[in-house]
Amino acid sequence: MVHKIHIPVMGICYTADTPIRVAHLGITSVISLVDDGLLEEYRMAYAERLGLDLGSPQTTRIGRIRSYLDFVADEVERKFTRLCACRFDGGSDKDLYFLMLPLDSRLRVEYDGIFAKTGLARIAAEAALTEKMEPGEIQANIMVGLNHDEAAFDAVRGFAASKVSGALVLSAGVNLSVFEEIAKCKDFYRTSTRPPKKKIILKVSDYRSALIQGRYLAKKGLEVYEYRIESGVNCGGHAFFESKKLLLDVVREFVEKRKELFETTRSMIAANVPVQGILPPPSPARITAQGGLCAPEDIAQVLSLGIDGVGVGTPFLLVPQATSVDKETRRLLMSAKPEDVCISHASPLGIPFVNLQTSTAARICEQKIQEYFAPESEKSGSPELKPGFPCRQHYLCQNIPGFDHPICMASREYVMHRLAEIDKLEQEDIEACKMQSHHADENHERSRESSAANACENSMAVIRKKYDKLRRVTLSRECICRFLGNAGREEIREKSPSLHYQPECVAVARGSQPARTREPVTICPNPDIGYFDREYTLLEMMQHLYGTGKRLTPKDKPSAFEIEERLLKTALL
Repeated sequence: MVHKIHIPVMGICYTADTPIRVAHLGITSVISLVDDGLLEEYRMAYAERLGLDLGSPQTTRIGRIRSYLDFVADEVERKFTRLCACRFDGGSDKDLYFLMLPLDSRLRVEYDGIFAKTGLARIAAEAALTEKMEPGEIQANIMVGLNHDEAAFDAVRGFAASKVSGALVLSAGVNLSVFEEIAKCKDFYRTSTRPPKKKIILKVSDYRSALIQGRYLAKKGLEVYEYRIESGVNCGGHAFFESKKLLLDVVREFVEKRKELFETTRSMIAANVPVQGILPPPSPARITAQGGLCAPEDIAQVLSLGIDGVGVGTPFLLVPQATSVDKETRRLLMSAKPEDVCISHASPLGIPFVNLQTSTAARICEQKIQEYFAPESEKSGSPELKPGFPCRQHYLCQNIPGFDHPICMASREYVMHRLAEIDKLEQEDIEACKMQSHHADENHERSRESSAANACENSMAVIRKKYDKLRRVTLSRECICRFLGNAGREEIREKSPSLHYQPECVAVARGSQPARTREPVTICPNPDIGYFDREYTLLEMMQHLYGTGKRLTPKDKPSAFEIEERLLKTALL
């Protein structure tokens, strides 16, 4: 890799086509494979825009994932080949490729030196430098814990069948069944004739998890290409407070135990794989870190510990050259303040969720709450404000007591059931309170009846407050498996207004379009989005992050590590 900065997966749509946008410029990025229907929408939209005939929409999940990844690989190769054919003139995309590199990069030093040469020496230097160019890697993320209807298995199969030679990022927990599925694909193994064609990246938040997963994969003969350390609380989206460890402390532990991790897993691959031709890795896995690293001094501090790179996500939401975000959502991001990002109950998984509270999805949930608690005479009766959401995608369905089928906790069916359950529990507590008060009245003199009645009223007020809080939590859940992709759908429609998509049917309708309204958008940056206030070019952002250009955030901005510590303390309180 030519860069020490990569763009990690963000939401479902935000980095869905980022490799097409930036890989030819040497930047590695990660696609989410959660919503295969959305990936098909992107593929068909690009076909329309570029005048390509990509055939009919795919009808299987594996087919949609494979076809989209193949398209991305072809498009990156096409753009990179065209880039390499350009001349160096100081202002071309080929120059941009090198201008985004840090000043101490070997390639950047060589690039700066070619302008001092003339004639044949200049031509030879340009040709030699062009030979050293390489595109950024195409990586794909799967949430291994989301395996409803074998979604995670199909994501592995689609990636394995594709022509992409990048890495598969495994996130959101440990699923040994997914490891077993990966083990079936020969391209993930190192042989005597080649390194793995497809690599494995483990996204982890502590060393113990990395060691357990690394050892299990090693028993299968599989090596880990990279351990991607992620802050549990400062990455946006789902927040995990269990480890209570700060990013810098985890990074230091990984660096200290890097050799131990390498030797342990390497020896297991060598000892436990009887299949002839499979070899252990010759060197330790890469180590990278991510989570709130949006300022050059924070990035420099983490890199100084001895790791190989960092992931930076949130700031790129304001870089149209890099991410898929519609105009309205980007406008909300530009006006956001740090306090607009907070830990919420938006996730149907019941896991704390760092969320932008001014997003259209968060606002409609707040409107649903207001509608629910409004007096009957003041309710609007709008269908859009009914509790819960229609469950279209089913990605977050779980087995929940009381239901004979997997169900999502943001779905209208579940929310209505839960609200009725809360009503029943509240009534039971109120009746118990009244009964307790009645017994107290019988055991006290008449002079104490008034104080007993007041105590009962206070107890019932506490009970109502308790259950109203549960109602608010229930009504706060967003349909994130749909809403985290809606900004991408909106951007597709902005760029290709002639197309109307029906992702539920995985079909494309052309011609006269029915009236449609904008769908809610969930977006989950970390609090650093509040320190960026406009759209930026890719060059501006990369130079800011490397500290080689104009600084884009205030100098008094809290460091990533201060923000992380504050978030952790807030959650623990």
